[in-house]
Amino acid sequence: MKLQQIIPFAFSLAASLVSAQSFCSSAQHSGTSVKETSNKVGNIGGIGYELWADGGNNSATFYSDGSFTCSFQGSKDYLCRTGLSFDSTKPHSQIGHMYADFKLIKQNISNVDYSYVGIYGWTRNPLVEFYIVDNWLSQYRPGDWVGNKKHGDYMIDGATYTVFENDRFGPSIDGDTNFKQYFSIRQQARDCGTIDITAHFEQWEKLGMRMGNLHEAKVLGEAGSNGAGTSGTADFPYAKVYIGQGNGGAGNAAAPAPAPAANNNGGNNGGNNGGDWNNWNNNNNNGWNNNNNNGWNNNNNNGWNNNNNNGWNNWNNNNNNGWNNWGNNNNGWHNWY
Repeated sequence: MKLQQIIPFAFSLAASLVSAQSFCSSAQHSGTSVKETSNKVGNIGGIGYELWADGGNNSATFYSDGSFTCSFQGSKDYLCRTGLSFDSTKPHSQIGHMYADFKLIKQNISNVDYSYVGIYGWTRNPLVEFYIVDNWLSQYRPGDWVGNKKHGDYMIDGATYTVFENDRFGPSIDGDTNFKQYFSIRQQARDCGTIDITAHFEQWEKLGMRMGNLHEAKVLGEAGSNGAGTSGTADFPYAKVYIGQGNGGAGNAAAPAPAPAANNNGGNNGGNNGGDWNNWNNNNNNGWNNNNNNGWNNNNNNGWNNNNNNGWNNWNNNNNNGWNNWGNNNNGWHNWY
């Protein structure tokens, strides 16, 4: 077999194997799990989580791989989320480029008047509550009612989002006080994908919407009702917030510092009738970028983007049995005669 025949075959096989690992087509919950049936802040596997609801019969199951399932019945406002916490000492530019991967499966959703699915978090100095909304459990997309200042539509990370800004007074991570509220709302909802969180931060800053020191960034599922209460299940068989490169966390960034304990006064009045978030400051939430776990972004494991393994991403290494070691003294594909 000649080299010219090997090259397309090798790349075709590599592409098919990578495709087979796509979280949008094959994601499922894994690892240990904990089921919460009342309002709770905690962490599992170094990943922070929270369940909060106003009324109803609710639960949430959180997994050590970051995935989670939200179940709610007769709730006026319900939310659950997982992701990364920070210590509010650095702006996003000093932490690194941040992404989130998610997959959403909606089941038996009813009586949802407002909903946000995507990314949620806070900054300090200035105090900002932010949403990046890629989907919703309600029948209609969140509208102009979410913000008292509409900045317009912008292309962010390959999709069109409408950007809003609010001046709010109410519950926050620092108690009842004044704070800013930012929204990016995707025009076309999607059930699965990678969100470039930093790209939204940068677009907001271009519009004069200042960001402070990052407190948290988490994958969020929220649903609320202005009537009898909302019901259904929002399943996230894949959910991950990480620092590195998109689509699986290619990159080897250090994990963020865990957030210290603080006044947990919540702040879920995000343009709706929800209650407070109830305790934002989870400790030890080093999330997906730990060095010693079997995650996608680890340095010393058998992940896709590790430096010292026989993985797909070792394109230019001299001492691996990789696909691209064409000219090296290895047992690679080039040794065909």
